[in-house]
Amino acid sequence: MSESILTRARPLLVARLAGALLTLAVPMVLARVLVPASYGTFKQAWLLAQTVALVLPMGMTMSLYYFVPREPGERDAHVAQALWFHLVLGIAAAALLLLCAPLVDRQFHNPELSRNLRWVAAFTGLQIIGAPLDIAWNASGRIGAAAVARLLTEVARGAAILAAALVGGSVEAVFVGITAAHLLRAAWTFAALGRAHGLRLSLPALRRQAAYALPFGAAFLLIVPQQQLHHYVVAGAVSAAAFAVYSVGTFQLPVVDILYTPVSELLQIGLAEVEGAGRPPRAGLPLFHEAVQQLAFAFLPLMGLLGVIAPALIELLFSARYLEAVPIFRLGILSVALAALPLDGVMRARAQTGYMVALSAAKLAATVPLVVGGLRAAGPIGALGGWIVAEALARALMLHRAARLFEVPLARILPVRALARQLAATGVGMAPAWLVVRGLDAPLVLRVAAACLAFAAAYLGLSWARGWLPAGWISLFATRRARTVAAPSEP
Repeated sequence: MSESILTRARPLLVARLAGALLTLAVPMVLARVLVPASYGTFKQAWLLAQTVALVLPMGMTMSLYYFVPREPGERDAHVAQALWFHLVLGIAAAALLLLCAPLVDRQFHNPELSRNLRWVAAFTGLQIIGAPLDIAWNASGRIGAAAVARLLTEVARGAAILAAALVGGSVEAVFVGITAAHLLRAAWTFAALGRAHGLRLSLPALRRQAAYALPFGAAFLLIVPQQQLHHYVVAGAVSAAAFAVYSVGTFQLPVVDILYTPVSELLQIGLAEVEGAGRPPRAGLPLFHEAVQQLAFAFLPLMGLLGVIAPALIELLFSARYLEAVPIFRLGILSVALAALPLDGVMRARAQTGYMVALSAAKLAATVPLVVGGLRAAGPIGALGGWIVAEALARALMLHRAARLFEVPLARILPVRALARQLAATGVGMAPAWLVVRGLDAPLVLRVAAACLAFAAAYLGLSWARGWLPAGWISLFATRRARTVAAPSEP
C-alpha cells in the first residue's frame, strides 16, 4: 500500500463520523421519549435483529474482500452471487423470526416485543438484503462511493428513527421508521449493484467463494451468539426496564465502529496485496503494527476519558434516571482496549477458516459458564465481567496465531513501546479531566465538553511534545496525502 491505512480510509472515516453525529442522537431521544420499559423493548428487538443479521449471511459478503482484489476478472460474478445470496437469506431471516415468536415470548417475557415482532422481522430481512452495497464498492476500490453509501444509510436510518419517535411517540412507530429506512437501502443495493455488475452466476466462482465464506459463516454461528450472550442472559433474567439500564451501561460511543471497521477492512486488503505481490509473510507485519498503533492512539485515551466522565456522560445522554448504569458502563469500556487489535482482519486475509471455527467454539464454551456464573454471583455486572474475560482470552490466542502467521516471535507481534507511551499519555490526560468534571460549576454539557478538552489538551500535548503522534494520524489531517506507509520504527 502506498498510503497509510488511516489516509486510505479517510473517506470511510468521514462518512462514519458524519453518520455517527446523527445516530448518537438516537439513544438520547429514545431514552427520553420512551418509558424505560419501551426503551428496553427497543433494545431487545435490536439485539434480535443484529444477531440474525450477523449470523445468517454466512460470511458471503465479507468474502468480497478476499476475492475481488485477487480475482478482478471474476468480480462481477462474486458480487452478483453475494447479492442473490443476501436476497434469499433476508427472506429466510424474516420468516425465521416470525416462526420463533413463541421462543421470543418465553425468553424475554415481554408482550410489547411479541406484538411488534412482525416489524422486527421486516427490518431484519431488509437489512440483510441491503448489506452488500458499500462492502462491494469498498472491495472494488471505490472507497469514496462506499463512504457515501454508508453515510446516506446511517443518516436515513437515524432520521427515520428520530422522526418516528418524535411524531409517533411509541416503540412501534420507531420500528416502522427503521423498516422504511432499510427498505430504501435494499432497493438501492439491488439497483446499483445489479446495474454495475449484472446478476450472472458462475458455478466455479461460486464454489470457490462458498468454500472460503461458509467456514467463516460457521465461525459466525458461534462468534455472534458468544458476543451477544451476556445481553440474552441478562434480558431473560430481568425486566424490560432493568434491561434498558443494562443496555445503557453497555452502550459504546460510535467512535469505536467509526475507526475499527474501515481500518480492519483496509488492513485485510493491504495484506492481500502483500501476498499477491509474492512477498514473505512477515512483510505484512508493518501494516498490522500500523493498524494497531492508529487504533490504540484513539481507543486507549477514549477508555481513560470515559472512565473519568462516566456519570456526567450517562446523565447527559440518557437522563439522570439511568445513572444506575454507571458501574456497568465503567466495566464495559475495558472492551474498548481490545478493539485496538484488528486480529479478525488478519485471520480473514490469511484464510484462517478452520482456526476461527475452532477458536469460536472454544470461546463460546468458555463464555457460557463465565457469563452465567457472573450473573449468579454479582448480577448483570457480573455477566458483563464474565464476557470481557472470555473476550480477552480469545484475543490472546489470536495474537499467538498472528505471530505464527507473520513468522515472528510472539514478543514482536505488537508495537509494545508505542502502546506503553499511549497508556502513559492517557494517564496524564485523566487527571485534568477528573478535576474539571468534578470541580467545574457549570451546566452538564459544558462540564463534559470542558473535561474532554482538558483531557485532549494533556494527551495530545504530551504526545506532540514527545514525538509520539502516529504518522497515520498526522497524514489523516494533512492537506496533502501521505506518499509512503508510516511503518513503526520499533516493535
